[in-house]
Amino acid sequence: MKRFFKKIMSAVVAAAMILSVGTAAPSLSVSAKESVGNGLILSEDSIVIAEGASATFTAVLAGDADASRLAVVVADPGVVNITPVAYAANAAAYQVTYGTGGSTVAAVYHLDNPEVVAYVTISASPLVMQLPAKFGTNRDNYCSLVSYEFVPYDFTYADFNDYKATLNLKYQCTSYKDDEFNKWGCYGYFYDAAGNVLSKVHLYASSLAKGRVYHSEFHVPVNAVRFSVEGF
Repeated sequence: MKRFFKKIMSAVVAAAMILSVGTAAPSLSVSAKESVGNGLILSEDSIVIAEGASATFTAVLAGDADASRLAVVVADPGVVNITPVAYAANAAAYQVTYGTGGSTVAAVYHLDNPEVVAYVTISASPLVMQLPAKFGTNRDNYCSLVSYEFVPYDFTYADFNDYKATLNLKYQCTSYKDDEFNKWGCYGYFYDAAGNVLSKVHLYASSLAKGRVYHSEFHVPVNAVRFSVEGF
């Protein structure tokens, strides 16, 4: 995803330069190295934050360069908000706060030379997702994550407004060695901030087949902050 957004970021950074200094900016090199190697180092190249949370990262310029000349642009500014919180000589600190959620890429670049740039990928999720490499408890027959996404919970009747989103989970059978266990399943758990289980859900395949992709859909309780799946 990071490479996909670099071309977008090039155009966005160039536009930001035009707005900030009133002159055309040199084009941003898509081949600029990430995080280190072009005069700018980021403390993180990927950040994951949960709903209501925030994170910080730092950017350091080489030598005695002035970090106050650094700026940040986000490919999808609705996902997260990034603001500078401190400058000290050649170092700058930034805070990332949750927006609407999703995944995006941010570029930290130098206002006077946008080829001095480093990228950070950001995933903002309504929950902390604790997903093992292998789903299930059977070490012969198991599945692995394909993808997940959160979509708005759209069941609007008042008596059922105990959910804040719907989790769509896709997983694929990556090992099938035991025909005795072709009916496969494992459990997932939604937790609140105190570690209490709010909901127990079942990932299930009535007929397991290697390579097949399965789909589960779960409603996310309002107070849930973490989701985990049985596995190893």
